[in-house]
Amino acid sequence: MVEGILERLGLSSYQAKALVSLLKCGEAKASEISELSGVPRAKVYEVLNQLVDLGLVDKIPTRPVRFRARKPEEILERLRRNIMMEYEDRIGFFERMQKDLMRKFVSLYSPSGFRTKELIRVVSVGGASERETRMMYTEAEREIDIVSRSFEYYPKVRKELIDAFKRGVSIKILLLGHDFVDERTRRVQSEVMKMLRSDMDVEIRLSKTSLPLRGSIVDPSYDYRTGKAIFVVEDPETPLYLRDAAVTENPSLVAGMKKYFDLIWEYESTGKTDIE
Repeated sequence: MVEGILERLGLSSYQAKALVSLLKCGEAKASEISELSGVPRAKVYEVLNQLVDLGLVDKIPTRPVRFRARKPEEILERLRRNIMMEYEDRIGFFERMQKDLMRKFVSLYSPSGFRTKELIRVVSVGGASERETRMMYTEAEREIDIVSRSFEYYPKVRKELIDAFKRGVSIKILLLGHDFVDERTRRVQSEVMKMLRSDMDVEIRLSKTSLPLRGSIVDPSYDYRTGKAIFVVEDPETPLYLRDAAVTENPSLVAGMKKYFDLIWEYESTGKTDIE
């Protein structure tokens, strides 16, 4: 729904409902907007004035006061500018406070005994795991190795992966072989491979064996100095939305995953795909 998209772009639920109602009727009194949108009368003036302040709605000084939605293209442009301004303000605040926060964090931090580098941390599959993946792709310097059933989530990480490719990062993508997937997954694989090869020149192979782990390996090194990874353990009995993903920055574990990837890539996969 439009309201849901507007909420993701920063509007409150009441603001989104009032704006959509105004778009439908063009111009109205606050009481009319309350009836159309379901925003309580006690709140509707406040909500409409917030939309005016955001530059999405005009206030007409009649008696009683009326409100008018701006043109769709003006609303979208203003939403974009508002998001950029908020982002710049938050980044600016962070940069101003970073040194002070570091001093405070250091003074508060009290490690208990010898601490090894954390092996893994757990995040939910979905928005959290996608955010971690996008960040890893953004920070990649040399290499990204991807293991997936069909890489169905590619559109959600597309920008970051293309940017990495343009920076000269080597990208390899290993998809689950056709003997291990259903027809729907094959179709998804085909569509994703077409998108990938349209976007960039990457290596794609299909496995000849089942894949116990899926995820991304970034900047691994066999000298155990660098590397990050995010992965999900194959568990057919558990729906994907109930699973957790593991994130690691432990260089030794990442190197082990890299060896797993290289062995399958070299000896148990094929470069022959349906779209070739």
